[in-house]
Formats: sequence, structure tokens, C-alpha cells
Amino acid sequence: MQRPLLMLLLFLLCFGIAGSYCLLTAYPSFLTLHGGTSEGTVIEETFNTGYLDPGRWEMTREGDTHQSLIEVVPISPSDQDEYRLRLGMDTIGTMDNTVKYIGIKSRESINLRQAHEISFDLDWNNQSNGCYLTAGFFLCSMETSTNPEREPEWLKIEYIGVPPGKNARVIIAIKADDSVRFLYTEGWPEERSGRPVGYQRIVLIPDTKGITILENGSFLYYISKNNLNLESGYLYFQLSSHSNYPFREIYFDNIIVK
Repeated sequence: MQRPLLMLLLFLLCFGIAGSYCLLTAYPSFLTLHGGTSEGTVIEETFNTGYLDPGRWEMTREGDTHQSLIEVVPISPSDQDEYRLRLGMDTIGTMDNTVKYIGIKSRESINLRQAHEISFDLDWNNQSNGCYLTAGFFLCSMETSTNPEREPEWLKIEYIGVPPGKNARVIIAIKADDSVRFLYTEGWPEERSGRPVGYQRIVLIPDTKGITILENGSFLYYISKNNLNLESGYLYFQLSSHSNYPFREIYFDNIIVK
């Protein structure tokens, strides 16, 4: 009785291993469908691998800089488990007639009809002089390795340093048919004082009628479908600066599309 029982157990064990192997080889997307993200999530980028994944992101640049950095760094020297994207540049001695841009672009396009939420963190990094400094997000229908602002169609959410430099303001703009429309400017140019900006959590919630934009959990702006022709687009995260400023940096993190 012992030998048949042993053979039966061996058979069941082998069948289980073989069955599992067949399942995984026949359906490899079972392992890689979301690249390790939560169920239903298209992109979940925390940068905690410690490097910028070239399969998911491409660097973008335009204009001359004395120094520029696009890199993934620890959140703090004492925390080597949490990382984020660092964008920084020094424009001392560069050409006065150009603005300089650096950033990253998603390799894959996002379908707005299927996305329920797009969100990211921006750390303005307590700028002591943020004059002519911007930190922006673009949803752009076209691919480019330079500056998405030059493309014919996009949505932009951008923070801009306000003189004398400690405050900033946010703008929301769209571009269609090569025409730019500023939808929200925080009262600029009549209101020029700006406001303190620090750690910003931005959430875009598309629906059938438009896109709701939240800032740190509070309503910021609603873009109606009549003002937006975009149905899909690439994600861009970008820093820009005018010439002759010392090194300044901002950070992006926790980019999620679901």
C-alpha cells in the first residue's frame, strides 16, 4: 500500500509543477502585465529602483547649460530605500537669447478615454531665487526629445517662479492648432505676488465631460471637453530656466496613471 501511495504523491507533485510551468510560459503577460504595479494601474513610477528606467522614460533637452542633471537620487542621505527624480541646471555664462529645458518623457502614450486618474508629486525645493524657473507637466500628443511646448497640441500644468524669487504661481494652458490658450494663471499679470509653493500633489481626473485638476487634495481647475481635443498623449516632466542663474533643482516622484 505504501508504494502506490508514494507514486500517486509523486505524480500529483510533478503534474502541479508542470501545470504551473505551462501556465506561465503560455501566458507570460501574467507576470508582466503591469510591470509590478497594482491591478488596473498603467504606470506606477516611484523611482525606487534607484535609476531612470530607459524602457519607460526618455530624457529630453533643449538649449545650452553650464551644467544639467537628470537623475534618480535618494530622498535623503539617510534613506537609501526611497528615491525620486531630480532635475537641475546651472545656466551661468550661457546664451541670453535662449531658455533652457531638461526633463523626461514617457515611452508609452496614455489614452485619456481609458485613464481614470493621472497624478504626480512635485517638490519646488524651497527656492531662494526661483525667478525665471519653471517646473512643468505636459500631456502632449506628439513625441519629442527636446521641448514639448513646441509641439502643436498639449495640456500644460506649470509652476513659475515669481520675482523676487521665493514665491511661485501655477498656470494651466492648452495648445491646439498651434494656438496657446491660458486657462488659469492665478490672476497674472494683475496679481504678481505669487504664493509659497512646496510639496505639491497634482491629480488629473478625466471623465466624459473634461478633466478635473486637484492640487494637494483641493480643487484647482476644471477643463471642459470643449476646450480640449486631446484623446491621448505622452507624459512630460520638465524644468526650465533662463540664462545666468546658479544651480537650481526640483524633484518629481510618485507618477501614477490608472
